[in-house]
Amino acid sequence: MKKLAKALMVLTSFSVLTRFLGFFFRIFLSRLVGAEGLGVYQISFSIFMVLETFISSGLPLVVSKQTAIFTEKNDKKSEFGTITASLILGVVTSIIICLVVLFFNKLFSTLFTDTRCLVILFILLPSLVFSSIYSMLRGNLWGHKKYFFVSLTEFIEQVIRTVLTVLFLGVLSFSLEKVFLASIAYVFSCVLSSVVVFVLFRKSGGRFANPKGYYKSTIKTSLPITLVRVVSSLLMPMISIIIPYKLVSIGYTNEQALAIFGVALGMTFPLLYIPSTLISSLSMTIIPELSSAVYTQNFDEVKNKVNFSIKFAIFVSFIFIPLFFALGSPIGLFFYNNLDSGYYLSYSCFLIVPICLSGVTTSCLNALNLETRSFINYLIGAILLIICIVFFTAYLGVLSLVWGMALCLGVASILNILMLGKKLGSNFFNIKYLLCAIISSLPSMFISKWTFMLVYSRIPLFFSLAISCILGTTFYLAFCLIFDMYDLSFLKINKKQKGKNKILNIK
Repeated sequence: MKKLAKALMVLTSFSVLTRFLGFFFRIFLSRLVGAEGLGVYQISFSIFMVLETFISSGLPLVVSKQTAIFTEKNDKKSEFGTITASLILGVVTSIIICLVVLFFNKLFSTLFTDTRCLVILFILLPSLVFSSIYSMLRGNLWGHKKYFFVSLTEFIEQVIRTVLTVLFLGVLSFSLEKVFLASIAYVFSCVLSSVVVFVLFRKSGGRFANPKGYYKSTIKTSLPITLVRVVSSLLMPMISIIIPYKLVSIGYTNEQALAIFGVALGMTFPLLYIPSTLISSLSMTIIPELSSAVYTQNFDEVKNKVNFSIKFAIFVSFIFIPLFFALGSPIGLFFYNNLDSGYYLSYSCFLIVPICLSGVTTSCLNALNLETRSFINYLIGAILLIICIVFFTAYLGVLSLVWGMALCLGVASILNILMLGKKLGSNFFNIKYLLCAIISSLPSMFISKWTFMLVYSRIPLFFSLAISCILGTTFYLAFCLIFDMYDLSFLKINKKQKGKNKILNIK
């Protein structure tokens, strides 16, 4: 438990720092390139991320698993052979992808309504090679359970990207379009990040060895995982293409469509995913805990941990929902100087619940060796999302994305919970706990709104938001305590409890 608590603390700390740095980087980028520029960049980057999935999903996971196994066996030769084989496969695959995009550029150009998107994609291509190096070496560090190094590399990558983007846009903005400079900065950040990971890999005792005999097993293990991730990652590019196209078809200009899409996806959705930062570390650390409990046939512990994870996701979600609903407009104004983003935030804040629940329940299914089932559940939700944006954008505009995401993640979460209940013979819906969270959030919503209206005319926007959010959160936690949704016994440490770790006692 001590190791688990330490790993959770390290992962959470760096995850929060990295996410917030990335969030403020997106704010900085949106203010410099504008809503339209951010929309163009977002569309290109979503296509690029699909290409990167071929090299950064299955192979690094195989490296991580195999490293852990070979470390237990003290088989350094096999460990180094596997990392070398994976590295070569990743680099070769990334080069092939680059050549395919260049030779079939006319095919890729049909995916975009703006010619700048294809240029950005071309600029980003070299980073595939360095991302493959970064991912494989980082997978080795993860397999050795070097959580500090793993978290540090992710944080350093974000720092490098932010600094280079600021420098490029500040110094070279007279020579190229800002969205092009941001793309060039991303490529250089990938180069420097791969160098940092290589240094940490060598410092941790990592070496390279003859990869002969390790290619076949690596490909065989990684291919199914890669295919699953690729299919799921295709969803965002489809959204990036369909919504602007549908908006243009109902009368918007191309520039207006890109600007609206940039505000919705590039500004609002990063805010909606902030709560997932708080549960992502739990999701990562709960997997080995559940796997160990399943292996020892301790299914009571499995049920307790699954139940705790679902309740924790609900608990965290309703910290943010009343704040975003009540203060959406000033939050959008503060972060982006854009009232539309605030409107979309208030309108879509309920999405936080399925976002958090789908993340937690998917991790639980993966720990129970039900990866295929979780993928099928997500695929069902994804089909509903595509249907929603194809047929309802004409009536709802960009808000069809909100309701499509609600269907996608909501259905996936429900199916995941049903699957968990069937597998473990228990009911994990926690309807009573959800109702208590909803009721507890209502005072938070009114208090935060009332407080902001009271103080905004007297003090700056930042302090108005800070005071309103603190008071709103305090009321939410107080009402949760009244409803007995958690207790504070973890603050009391007696002799029998000494040495034990209790993060939060969710009842």
